[in-house]
Amino acid sequence: MGGISPIELTKNSAVRIVIPAEHANPGIETFLQQCANVIKRGLKETLGIDAPVEVEGKRTAFEGRTIFLGNTQAIRSVGFEPATFENFDAVIATRGGDVFIAGNDRHRFGKPEAVRGSNQCILGTVTGTVRFVEKYLNGRFLLPGSVGLDFEACTNLSVPENLTWRISPRIIMGGGRYNELFYDYSNSNPGYGKIHLYGGHSYYTAVPAKEYAQSHPEYFAWRDGKRSSLGNHLCISNPDVQELIYKEMLSKLDGGAEAVELAQTDGFTPCLCDQCKAYGNTDDYGEKLWILHRSLAERLLKERPGKKVVIICYPPNSEPPKSFSEFPANTMIELCRYSDEFFNEWKKVNVPGGFLTYIYNWGDYQVTGYTPKLPPSYIAAQARTFAANGVKGVYRCGCGELCGLEGPVYYLYGKMLEDPSLNVEALLKEYYARAYHESAAPMRTFFDTLHHALEFMAWNREKRYFDIQRNVFSALYPPDVMETLEKNLARAEKLATQEKVKARLLLVRKEFDYLKSIVDVVRLYQAYRTTPSWGTFDLLAQKIDARNALVASMLGKNGRAARLKEFPEVRFFDGAPKAYLADNGRSTTLGAPFNWNTAFLKEKGILPGTTAKKLTVKRINNNAVFNDFASGVWEALPWEELGGIQLGPIVEKTRFKAAYDDKNLYLAFVSDLDPKKTFQSLGKDGPCWRNDCIEILLDPAGDRQSYYHVIYTPAVESRFDEAFGFITDPLHPLYNKNDASWDGAWSYQCHRDGNKWYSLFTMPFEAMKTSVPKPGTTWTLNIGRESRIIGGSGNELPELSLWSPNLENAGFHDREAFGEAVFE
Repeated sequence: MGGISPIELTKNSAVRIVIPAEHANPGIETFLQQCANVIKRGLKETLGIDAPVEVEGKRTAFEGRTIFLGNTQAIRSVGFEPATFENFDAVIATRGGDVFIAGNDRHRFGKPEAVRGSNQCILGTVTGTVRFVEKYLNGRFLLPGSVGLDFEACTNLSVPENLTWRISPRIIMGGGRYNELFYDYSNSNPGYGKIHLYGGHSYYTAVPAKEYAQSHPEYFAWRDGKRSSLGNHLCISNPDVQELIYKEMLSKLDGGAEAVELAQTDGFTPCLCDQCKAYGNTDDYGEKLWILHRSLAERLLKERPGKKVVIICYPPNSEPPKSFSEFPANTMIELCRYSDEFFNEWKKVNVPGGFLTYIYNWGDYQVTGYTPKLPPSYIAAQARTFAANGVKGVYRCGCGELCGLEGPVYYLYGKMLEDPSLNVEALLKEYYARAYHESAAPMRTFFDTLHHALEFMAWNREKRYFDIQRNVFSALYPPDVMETLEKNLARAEKLATQEKVKARLLLVRKEFDYLKSIVDVVRLYQAYRTTPSWGTFDLLAQKIDARNALVASMLGKNGRAARLKEFPEVRFFDGAPKAYLADNGRSTTLGAPFNWNTAFLKEKGILPGTTAKKLTVKRINNNAVFNDFASGVWEALPWEELGGIQLGPIVEKTRFKAAYDDKNLYLAFVSDLDPKKTFQSLGKDGPCWRNDCIEILLDPAGDRQSYYHVIYTPAVESRFDEAFGFITDPLHPLYNKNDASWDGAWSYQCHRDGNKWYSLFTMPFEAMKTSVPKPGTTWTLNIGRESRIIGGSGNELPELSLWSPNLENAGFHDREAFGEAVFE
């Protein structure tokens, strides 16, 4: 960058903006017009200049300065060829008193059909526009959309004459949630560029089970003595499978992509055929994948020179390769782990193309759900680590859900990905000053307090000490922290006079009130658990009901979080559905007491957690016949009901009866089950918990120290079992862990009729090495049910029901939550 004799602009300056008459793609004009509008707005709000926007070739006579945007004839006449620029590169130049801003604006794969979304494009002119606005018009892209763009009035602006500023962004791929064009480009999130990604897993597209399972079962993994397409896991040693994977790579590269992702199935389950066992001369299936993927990269280098492959480093190949130390020249590696220590391990391997990262800083699957995740210190350190280790692209999973409470951190991260030398405190102060103006002082205190509290989360992320939401919120937000946050936000709201500041504060307020509604319930729940009484319950119930009302007020007509009219470009809580907002996320849930039906509990006079669940196991003398359990030996036996695991409502209900004789314990179940649900056999010790299933946990000793755990699904021969607590040697590797090597001689029978699932579980006492219980013997046990959602996104948690509710951690295995079974 250089220049002499600056071009001065004042309120009296005449300025116009010119965009090209022709574009590389017919959809590009829309984005160039948006660039013109942003600069036009900047000139108006800073200097009061009304700058007309014209199309080149239709220009009228004009005396003044012209700002040329895009690949105009004018920029080519002064020696620049934007069509040759790479990636998101741009130039800002001044010649003869005029300004030229341009990049190579095109469909990202060079396709001729008109683009509609900016994520289909590479827009170098947007890169240039953003940098011009920030440097010369003193604009700041603080939040998505019009209200998030901030300008300040001034008396003059200047741009150096004879300037040539070539801009080559360090990040060539920025993916994740896209918010708004200029905000994204300003914050290092411009799109995938010329890299074709599948969202993490290319095998599903290369060899889809729905296309090949019937005609080519040999393409899929060998498990339990047969080929199975369940989960779309492949036989990676099969030459035809390898060819299909390679052809899928070529289809994207020949379609215009410069690089293509190569990635195995999620939850990779290895093929155990003899050929796969022998493949690569290693028993390590992660290493087998490295060997396979490297061989495909080598072939690609020969057959498509200039094209690249992005190989994912993800379980089971989550560690660097051991059998070789160099990848071909066309290879990039996509990392899902990215600590300094992990990058040090990768320094032993030559990766010519550098790295992409798939990061998990944010997202509603984190333990804090739809509340802030990480402090600026963590984010800044990560950005510096990426720069130091050649990271060229970042996929930000879940980023953008909380533009109010996490806005400063998003801003910091975007800026530091591009320039890791920036000062953290200076960037944050700039954000507070420009976002909140007259309210900046209390908002700085607000965010300083919040970020100090979140330092705990940076530590917890490494240690994984807290994984229950209630405990996290209790640790993060004690009363003094919440009081400081509320006082400073209220003060900022009182000081605000500008409409744009009021709108930005509203966004913070809405998100903070959601956070506060959680913390309020957590505090009173702790009091209730300490002193359970109707007095403490009533106070708690009021806060639960208030939170439910708040969640309901956030919803639009589609049952999802509605965008704020003041901020239409912001995806408020990412448009989360009611269930996610109530649970505060989709992978961990708030659980008790948030899911309590307070009116029902009051009506029935139930004080949760004050009484233990107990059942009687009836003695029978006849065979336990498998029928509808309403006749014969079962007719007189009482039903036991499963409820929500933490006393919440249940859609697909389950009930059971318990009986025993001289040989066996019997549990007879009737469960609601949508008739549209279908199931495949998962075999012995398969992942039954991924389907609708019954889970039974039996502690014959009754001391809550050890138990047997069995699972079965509605399919035939689809079962799992394990034991816990029977290994007492502290030096044994399975001490205090689940032992899946235990195989019990238990059985189950299933029958479906309409929307009902009938099943009979039989457990021989001998299988548990226990004698026939004498009358009055007490075991502890629990019975659980998992019910899966039909037509969901695939990310939903199952509906969990449990006989003896677990108010603490929403799990089946908590022995303290086991109920008692007394044998008649």
